This record gives sequence, structure tokens and C-alpha cells, in this order.
Amino acid sequence: MSWDVCIMRFPPGIASVEEISHDWNPPSLGTGREIRAALDACLPGIVYTEDGWGDHEGPGFSLSTSVKEADDAPVTGVGLFIHGDCETAAHAALAVADKLNARAVATGTEGFLTADSARQAFDAWHAYRDRIVSGGEAA
Repeated sequence: MSWDVCIMRFPPGIASVEEISHDWNPPSLGTGREIRAALDACLPGIVYTEDGWGDHEGPGFSLSTSVKEADDAPVTGVGLFIHGDCETAAHAALAVADKLNARAVATGTEGFLTADSARQAFDAWHAYRDRIVSGGEAA
């Protein structure tokens, strides 16, 4: 079970995704080539498979992402699928968001992921994951 982080250029001035207008269209983060270059810069050693998946091994976590778009095709969002038990993963996700001039939202959070909220967001997801894996009810 992964901790999922979505990176997009969300509308400025909103505090959570619930405030996004139903007719909002996300702007491009860049081309496939630019997204892969940003991931390369933030996640040293990321390896891409032929089918467009990038895999990164960080200290205490692993991360997968899919950037299947062609080099010159626009990309509006990047999903990061994180495994492990380390807050360092949240900081890696924030580094990618910063590099793309975007914001991140993570499963288990109501607002946007920030350096200040990273520990709490990761802990909330970790507790949820533990309940699901042990067969307990989700909150």
C-alpha cells in the first residue's frame, strides 16, 4: 500500500483541493522531457523503464512515478507512489513540487503538503495503513 502524492499547479489562494472549482483545468507543469529532468534533479539515481515508470530508492523509502508522456507533450500532474517508513519521502516529494513550481497534496491530508505538515501527514497515512493492513476499520 503506497502513500500517494499528487503534484499539480493548483489554483493560487486556495487552502485545500475541496476549494477547486468543478470547471478548473490544471495548467501544464511542462513537457514530458522537462518533468523527467526535474525528477532527475530531485531524485538522483531515478531509473526509467521502457513503459515510462520511474523508480527511485531513497533513504528509508522507495518511490515510483509514471511519466509516459512524449518528450514534447504537456504534463498537467505528477503522481508519486511512496513506500517505506520515512518522513524523508515527504521532503523528496516537496522537492519535486518546488522544482516544478507546483504544490503537492497527499493521501490522508486535508490541505496541501508543506515542510511544516509533512510529519503529521506521513504519520496520519501510516496510522491509516496500519489499520487497513491489520484488518481494522478505516476512519
